[in-house]
Amino acid sequence: MVKRSASCFFLMLLLSGCSILPTSIVNEIDMAQGVGYDLANKKDIKETIVFPIFKKDKSSFTEVKSAQGQSSKGIRTILNNETRYPLVSGQLRLALYGKYIAKKGINDFVDTLNRDPSIGSIVKMAVVDGEAEELLKLKKYKMENVSIYVQELLEHNMKLGLLPRTDLQTFLFQQFQIGQDPYLPIIKNVDGDIRITGIAIFKYDQYVTSLSMDDLFIFKGLVDKNRNGLHQFILDNGDKLVLEQVDSKTNYKVKVVHGRPEFTIHLKMKTKLQEFAPYEKQRLAFDKKKYQKLVEQASEKSILKIVTQFKKYQVDPLGLGAKYKEHYRGFNEKKWNRYYPNIKVHVIADIDIRQTGIID
Repeated sequence: MVKRSASCFFLMLLLSGCSILPTSIVNEIDMAQGVGYDLANKKDIKETIVFPIFKKDKSSFTEVKSAQGQSSKGIRTILNNETRYPLVSGQLRLALYGKYIAKKGINDFVDTLNRDPSIGSIVKMAVVDGEAEELLKLKKYKMENVSIYVQELLEHNMKLGLLPRTDLQTFLFQQFQIGQDPYLPIIKNVDGDIRITGIAIFKYDQYVTSLSMDDLFIFKGLVDKNRNGLHQFILDNGDKLVLEQVDSKTNYKVKVVHGRPEFTIHLKMKTKLQEFAPYEKQRLAFDKKKYQKLVEQASEKSILKIVTQFKKYQVDPLGLGAKYKEHYRGFNEKKWNRYYPNIKVHVIADIDIRQTGIID
């Protein structure tokens, strides 16, 4: 009987305790959905917060506020002094980093996001070619939630376009994996519009070099298994082809020669021909074997150019070091860092062009 009474008492306490737990009403909090970081001066950083304001008549609009200080949490305190309700981060969708703060290093700000248990790991991240504050306050996007707009812009270009998939979780994994460096999309204010302009390549947490949009078709094929993306090839003879990626697979082989690693990158890609414009303006039959060979040569040239750029800046977004570590028990990180600028990389591209339209 005593046990039963104790159990009933515990159950009543548990049920009544539900009313003691802290709760948040949507109309009584400000939910940060976007955040941007910039350098303010040598000591301070500037943080910009985007959050929606909900009205009782069910209408809403977006507020964008900025403040500066020496830490993200310190700035959040300042911003809380300017908002009607407390700022919370549970709905964060987007984190942007101005170019200058990205070059200095973003680990402190990424770590802040990672340590906040209310923030999901799929937050989209990007580098702004310019200042994050300026982009988040663009007049064109004042009547809509700019953070949601940019998140969806990045998401659909990762799914259907040329951007390789990345987010907070991916960035952290690449940042702390030995033998790999992270990358993030670059976006820019172009005459009042927000546009994707390339990929920022990091050395640990510092932005050191970038790839242009022309390189992203090949780069995505090297690091991502997503199937979509259009790319125009302008061949040496002046002919133009627009190919849509249908499927791709990249195989990396590691061979140790005289104690040093050598790599073979084998890119296999299935594509659809979407457009063909010969340099000489005359009606020609499409020679599939000829143009597959020419596109393969152009792709191999592009891969080698990208790899050479990575070695020059000593960054490894392809994860060659991690692949070497997986295959070689004697892996030594210091030796690998010395080897990397001079490693041999062989490239093979197999491009299958599947014709479409009247030129079949």
